[in-house]
Amino acid sequence: PILIAQLGQPLVIIAITDEGYKAKDLDKITMWAGVFLLMVFVQSAVEMGQLYLMQLMGQRSVRRLRSRLFKKIQRLPMSFFDYVPLGKVMTRVTNDVESLSELFSSGAVRIIGDLLFLVGTLVWLFWIDWKLALAAVATLPILAIGLQLFRVRAREAFRAVRAKLSQLNAYLQEHLSGMHIVQLFAQEKRVRKSFEEDNVAYMMVNRSAIALDAGIYAFVDAMSSVAVAVVLLVGAGLHERGLVTVGVLVGFEQALRRFFLPIRELSNKYTIIQSAIASAERIYGLEDEDDAIHEIKDPKPAKFDSEITFENVVFAYKSHEISKDNVDVLRGLTFSVKKGESVAVVGHTGAGKSTVVKLLDRTYDVKSGRIAIDGVDIRDMDLKALRGLSTSVPQDVFLFSGTIRENLAYGTTGLSDEDLERAAALCQAESVLTRHGGLDAEVKERGTNFSLGERQLLALVRAIVTGPPILILDEATASVDRETERLLQAATEASMKGRTSLIVAHRLATIRQCDRILVLHKGQVAESGTHEELMALKGRYQKLVALQQRSGG
Repeated sequence: PILIAQLGQPLVIIAITDEGYKAKDLDKITMWAGVFLLMVFVQSAVEMGQLYLMQLMGQRSVRRLRSRLFKKIQRLPMSFFDYVPLGKVMTRVTNDVESLSELFSSGAVRIIGDLLFLVGTLVWLFWIDWKLALAAVATLPILAIGLQLFRVRAREAFRAVRAKLSQLNAYLQEHLSGMHIVQLFAQEKRVRKSFEEDNVAYMMVNRSAIALDAGIYAFVDAMSSVAVAVVLLVGAGLHERGLVTVGVLVGFEQALRRFFLPIRELSNKYTIIQSAIASAERIYGLEDEDDAIHEIKDPKPAKFDSEITFENVVFAYKSHEISKDNVDVLRGLTFSVKKGESVAVVGHTGAGKSTVVKLLDRTYDVKSGRIAIDGVDIRDMDLKALRGLSTSVPQDVFLFSGTIRENLAYGTTGLSDEDLERAAALCQAESVLTRHGGLDAEVKERGTNFSLGERQLLALVRAIVTGPPILILDEATASVDRETERLLQAATEASMKGRTSLIVAHRLATIRQCDRILVLHKGQVAESGTHEELMALKGRYQKLVALQQRSGG
């Protein structure tokens, strides 16, 4: 209907001019004017309906894309977040997806309809008068060459815009997260200057893109006027010889202007399309990232009845920039942990202590060797079930905004307030609930309204509330005062009862009662035994204890 209405309007103009004004017939002028208005009404109504439906479908598609991206991000291994700033990831999910959404809101997806209109108008022009049509299309090669030159430059410009925006967001996210360090070292002026440099760079690449946008529009508009001038010049000669009527010239001029209208609109939409293409490249680049933590087709059920074993495990954190492995952190690590045993892992910084616990729940995968539970390689187990066997309390505790109840019951269902309060009492966290107003107390972003010790106590409650058989403590008392350490130590001992515990220790005084202590050195077990046995060896462990005692640790 739209194409018929658009191509029919110039015909009505020809009829009004030749049959109405030339013949001075008011009735025909009135009749054709009514037909013209009817065509305009039909065109407007159908366009409105089409635009509404396209935008509706487009928003649904964008919603699905954003959800798919978020799902993909959830599947990415921690190694991905080791080298990609969070600001850049956020740009993919927000700004880049929004750029695709603009395709629909701007009507750029109607490009096929515009192309059909161009073809239809071109056929119409040749049908009305082929000589005038030839004069009009003589300008098209120049138009095509100019648009091609703009196209190449526009794509590069919008790639640069997306890259600079991603860089700006990454810098902003990083320095907002570390604002306390910026203020502590009085670096506000330097950071502000760096941000302004990125901000100016983003403005400059945007200015280039805007200049290209304006240039395309002006070029198409100029070519439209040149084509009309050529047609009027040729038409004047034809009219002198009686080969065309005034109505045909007027209608032809109207049709020609309509012909260049979608080209001009396409030039505007082209910049939007180029921006969307640049965003799509980045989005699908994220989607093409290897999940890395692969699951086999028919995984084995995850259960823990007897023993965890690390067998000749080799691991290195990957460096994305150079696409090869860094120096191995673990180098043939071998040890075992029996069910119900408490094992502490100690060693100098960089020995691989925290890496051990990250491998156990497959946050990262081993480079070679294997980790087995009851003799079954954890890579052959159902990933969700494997992670359900263990729970972890990291040194840097993360609490979500919401309530204490929501944080304690995170990832679980069916827990009553009594269950949570019982777990809090076991973990010495009753005073935290009382001090902040109970389970409904507000938790601000990242738990900033709680002290470090309080956050660790709550994290311990969250870890044990579902009763997992394996408890992992990653330097959970490394950064607290002595009184809080005493409280955490009591809570830890209570939560370890009946569980297999793997403890990464910084303060050696907190792990003397463990069944066994592993001393790591350069990614291997250098010593193993109880506190008394290791002290008697007078080796690395004794030196670590002596060093901490001298430093007051």
